[in-house]
Amino acid sequence: MRDKGLRITQQRDAILDYLLSTGEHPSARRVLENVRKKVPHISLSTVYGTLAELTKHNIIHELQFADAENRYEANLSQHINLVCVRCGKIVDYQTAFTVDLEQIRQATQFHAIQPHFELYGMCATCAKGR
Repeated sequence: MRDKGLRITQQRDAILDYLLSTGEHPSARRVLENVRKKVPHISLSTVYGTLAELTKHNIIHELQFADAENRYEANLSQHINLVCVRCGKIVDYQTAFTVDLEQIRQATQFHAIQPHFELYGMCATCAKGR
């Protein structure tokens, strides 16, 4: 956070620690539930504000959904998010593919900021119970 010019606070530190420690892609409410174990007085508005600030400075990534709460992740490497349409679980899938943003810019004059990929389907648990 210092490298991005952000002041380090107890709340920011706890939120970022939680996101770095979990393989989940939690909503702001889930972040609040977990961070309150370390910082009992933290509010939901502080969590939302911190998540927005960390996203703005590319410290974390926000996954936006039309019909569900936004989710957050600290994994900024190029990967595919596998999103279960039934239970909402999101899993990272690391793959050898890479996207050359400079090549895209030269070919199309489109200035992409960050590549992000999602595949929608059903996780193994939901597919079994189908």
